[in-house]
Amino acid sequence: MQNLKNKWLKYISGDTLRHESLQRVRHDQETLLYQQELLWADVPFAENASDVFVIIGRLRGMAIALKSSKCPYYMDSALRQQVTYGLEWLYAQRYNESCRPYGNWWYWEIGVPIALLETLLLMEELLDTELIERLLLTVNKYVGDPAFHAQWFVAKAPPSTGANLVWKSTAVALAAVIQGEEQKLSAARSALLPVFRNVSAGDGFYEDGSFIQHDKYAYTGGYGVSLLQDVVRLMVWLHDTPWELPGEARDLTARWIEDSFVPLMFKGFLLDMAGGREISRADSQNHESGHSVITSCLRFSRILDEAEQVRLLSRVKRWIVANTYKLYLADAPPDTAAQARALLDNELVHLARDEAFCKLFAHMDRVVLQGPGFAYSISMFSSRIYSYESINGENLKGWYTSYGMSHLYNSDLGLYADAYWPTVDPCRLPGTTVTNTLQKDGAGQGRLSNRDFVGGAVLHNRYGAIAMELEDVVNEADGLTALKSWFLLGNRIVALGSDIKSRNSARVETIIDNRKLNPFGDNAITTDGRRICRKPGYAETETLHPKWIHMAGSDRGADVGFFFPEQCRVHALREQRQGSWKEINDAGSPEKMERFYQTLWFGHGEVPAGDTYAYVLLPGYSEQETACFAEEPRVRILELNAQVHAVEDSELGITAAQFWKAGWYKSGSIACSSQASIVLQKNPAGWSLAIADPTQIQSQPIEIEIEFSLPVTRVMNKSDRIAIEHSGTGKVRLWFNPEGAGGASFHLELGT
Repeated sequence: MQNLKNKWLKYISGDTLRHESLQRVRHDQETLLYQQELLWADVPFAENASDVFVIIGRLRGMAIALKSSKCPYYMDSALRQQVTYGLEWLYAQRYNESCRPYGNWWYWEIGVPIALLETLLLMEELLDTELIERLLLTVNKYVGDPAFHAQWFVAKAPPSTGANLVWKSTAVALAAVIQGEEQKLSAARSALLPVFRNVSAGDGFYEDGSFIQHDKYAYTGGYGVSLLQDVVRLMVWLHDTPWELPGEARDLTARWIEDSFVPLMFKGFLLDMAGGREISRADSQNHESGHSVITSCLRFSRILDEAEQVRLLSRVKRWIVANTYKLYLADAPPDTAAQARALLDNELVHLARDEAFCKLFAHMDRVVLQGPGFAYSISMFSSRIYSYESINGENLKGWYTSYGMSHLYNSDLGLYADAYWPTVDPCRLPGTTVTNTLQKDGAGQGRLSNRDFVGGAVLHNRYGAIAMELEDVVNEADGLTALKSWFLLGNRIVALGSDIKSRNSARVETIIDNRKLNPFGDNAITTDGRRICRKPGYAETETLHPKWIHMAGSDRGADVGFFFPEQCRVHALREQRQGSWKEINDAGSPEKMERFYQTLWFGHGEVPAGDTYAYVLLPGYSEQETACFAEEPRVRILELNAQVHAVEDSELGITAAQFWKAGWYKSGSIACSSQASIVLQKNPAGWSLAIADPTQIQSQPIEIEIEFSLPVTRVMNKSDRIAIEHSGTGKVRLWFNPEGAGGASFHLELGT
């Protein structure tokens, strides 16, 4: 047991403390009160019990300083006395076995117990046994059976799932080690094992890499990151002990890293689209989430065989090196900081190469495209996935974060990190189609739409046809609906919208982009060769009729171009916006911050009755490259209406389409009998096809007829879900069985 204690202590404490941590400890020591009512004046009683979590967090930090051998506070008698007093005060005034739990169950059963147990590990030989026993009695009471949660708050406690189950198992395991109870540690291990399975409904990881928490929320970047961190901590902690987790658990964790986290990592940080409430927390932004994934991967590598270890560490090395905005080593935990330094110095572990791919997470309505120097994400919701989560006073203005929100990431690593969420216009998030009306905090949170057609088809993990049938659940009175598509064609992204309708007078807009600018707000923006929006501090909307627009980035490689394939009217606004973390999170700082933004949007007017939009996003294109593309576009729109969205890319040989309605409809060379997403590509040997049912509810075969320019002579490869009929001519008929396919794509390879 002592070995397990020592191993866990290495996770949380080292020899030294960073300057910021020392300052916090000094502040907490100087401001600690000796009063019955309060321990710190700035931590008043909170009805949700968050004050208890803050208090134990401060005591834990002070205990770490006390036990860090090269820290000025090492074994400081005054600090030791204050930590002891703080724990006694906590027991007497806030957290004891006689309390009647109130507020948020999470603080009582997870947050406070884990922090308290880690504090006891640090202070074990410095505290009276009687105090330790009283605190452990309290922890054991409120944590209870890890298989259930909220046990003191509801008559019938619901099962613990996902991250909550891992956290509760962690609390039981730590208590068992401190108490020296081997049987209890075995029980904690057994309680954890149900986490290690992929799910087909509810909370957990899915086969396609999706991660769900709280029943229907996409949460890889929030609860998923926490689950991975704590699963890996426990797995490495128990490795080579009688309580070691089974090999199958390790193998599945490796798959989770590969399928769920690696696709969302870009230049060392984690994309925002599956962060949930985390986006409203100043200390849990995308770089912090990325650092957590890096930490988990470094720890996990310790229990892998050599080949797996090198493969994972080469990725980790690439992430650490690429993130020059927020350095991993600046705030790495003690046990991984040294490991990361050694990795950077290890010439035998080469940097993994950047990968180009397209991935659809069909079970959480999220999509990512990564290409040379950029990543592009799409956030959606449907009849299966909730709009957004806003509870506990967090994510108060997340109204439209799943309305097709599309973020383009590039070499400007602070684009979505430097106070983006408190200062961006929450009604004008890029990619969204919305009514431009401020809503009440939390409006529309936790809502499903009545629309099933959300998802798409992906060919060869490279090219995607993504679709979203949008229904507004934030402002239902306006009755806004729209059909939205994204065709992901390498370094060209075609965004189409049709059938945009609403019934009230609120203005409807589709936001092309809303990019945070450099600190001076003077990034150049050009339309058809003419500079616009020249005055950073002068918020005046300009109306354009562009063929193309180019926006200069704040760093090399951060430029972006836009091509408009049809005549249109675009509005452009450069403005300085102000906001605070408190405006989007009750626990945030009220300090006002200012940032410059450049917004481009289509105005659909009031009560649109079937409006459309179209543009092509060109990541990393210079002004000259954007202008050249507009003169000779390799992409053209084949159809844009309420029946079909279809495009063709002549350079890639791709035709892609969304068939929105049930019933036969022919678009160009492709006819389809029902709702479907299709990507078709010409290659030297013939054709490749991907097909999917984004609705995930169809049970009857979907029939497709395709007329090719050359006779099809053979079927080189096909999914078992596809049946095909061809007669040696250029016409092919196939049947796709969508029943139970879960929105996944299925493939067919045809030869000529």
